[in-house]
Amino acid sequence: MITYEEAVKISDSYLISMGSELYGLDGYDMKRIPAHDGGRNIVYTCEKEGEEAKILRISFYPDRSREDFLAELEYIRYLVEHGARVSDVISSLEGNLLEEITHHNHTFFMCLFKKAKGKLLAENHYQYRDGVPLAEYFYNCGKVLGTLHKLSKEYKPVHRRYNFFDKYNAEYMDKLIPPLLVSS
Repeated sequence: MITYEEAVKISDSYLISMGSELYGLDGYDMKRIPAHDGGRNIVYTCEKEGEEAKILRISFYPDRSREDFLAELEYIRYLVEHGARVSDVISSLEGNLLEEITHHNHTFFMCLFKKAKGKLLAENHYQYRDGVPLAEYFYNCGKVLGTLHKLSKEYKPVHRRYNFFDKYNAEYMDKLIPPLLVSS
């Protein structure tokens, strides 16, 4: 299996140019966003003067199938089309929500999103907006969450993502969690 560091090298040297070609990102300044511990994707901001900012995501772990990624992207597209305030998926120049690239026997899945507007609470000293109590932030988050829940209940997927309990069942958990060592 490929490591994160190996995937970043391939991404920086090869996949970025592929993404630029597949999504028409010529002239965009592409900067990698540092991954958090255990990061599963390589993510770049794509910015160009006078154009809407975008986010390019490259996934490389073999634990998700093409259908898993398509299910996620189709769901996001559904949410956008039904009024949810989420970052939309941008189709490639070929009209695909997801692009699959094989390089040196490794499969990479690539997709592009509109970059969400706004900033992190920490960037505004944990104030939602000037003169507005933080309670309004929590209220608005609840409204968004309620909308997502309502839409999720009505959603009829084209591609099905694995069921959480199919993947994270007792047998799988036993593999992840070592047995307790009992000392005498």
